[in-house]
Amino acid sequence: MQIWLKTLLFVVLFLVIFSLLTFLMSIHPKKITTNLIPSDLGLKYEEVSFKSTDGIKLSGWLIPNNKTKSAIIVMHGYPADKANLLEIAEFLAKDFNVFLFDFRSFGNSEGRYTTAGYLEKKDLLGAIKYLEKEKNMAEIGLYGFSLGGAVALMAKHDNVKAVVTDSAYAKLTNMVEHMYGMFFIFKYPLAYLTKLYGLLFLNINIGDASPADSIKHLEIPILIIHAEKDSQIPVNEAYLLHDANKKAELWIVEDADHGMTHSVNPEKYEKKVIGFFKESIK
Repeated sequence: MQIWLKTLLFVVLFLVIFSLLTFLMSIHPKKITTNLIPSDLGLKYEEVSFKSTDGIKLSGWLIPNNKTKSAIIVMHGYPADKANLLEIAEFLAKDFNVFLFDFRSFGNSEGRYTTAGYLEKKDLLGAIKYLEKEKNMAEIGLYGFSLGGAVALMAKHDNVKAVVTDSAYAKLTNMVEHMYGMFFIFKYPLAYLTKLYGLLFLNINIGDASPADSIKHLEIPILIIHAEKDSQIPVNEAYLLHDANKKAELWIVEDADHGMTHSVNPEKYEKKVIGFFKESIK
């Protein structure tokens, strides 16, 4: 066999095996566990369980506020858990009921794998249904960080009155290409193979996980927050979201990396987010 053919076969085999292993690791990531509960921050809470709209049992916390029937659902990033955003829940709880939950396969929720947003829409819709049916809360705002922000934009529901995203991606396919960015031209076949594995193993098209497409059809108030120097989800994703819906408010937090938008200036961040929800959820 000629050397060039051997080289080609080696490259093809490497791309297939490497992309497959990366895909499997991506849908079964090492989870981030936050050893914190609401009472550690002085917050009273109710531990609840509910089901996604496709029947997966999920774990949640309701932090009640007796002054209002409005609720903010707070959604974590990948591969974290609901406790990871308790700092956000703490300031929101001053004015709203706050509901946090673990996406499928994360935290204390059931589920065999994550789809980084594609099926997690069903988790959010299950949370909304729970608040409606069990807690009589129909005025709902969504706050999502990273993965949670993408899900917030993709799961349309009539009772959602406002959305705040922080560091959300615009298209999941962009994230796959970003993940393989160091491989230069090989990132395209690697990304294609990843999309193929989604179809073969999970029966999903990751191209359909597109907040940039969903946001076009949202007519509710939207606040898009993103870190200027985000190393995990490039800031261009925020611009793509804003380009898709010019009515959305865009706030780029200077000198911040992924997960640092709140910590850079907590007072400004909290004032802006609370003010946005108060104005949007009457």
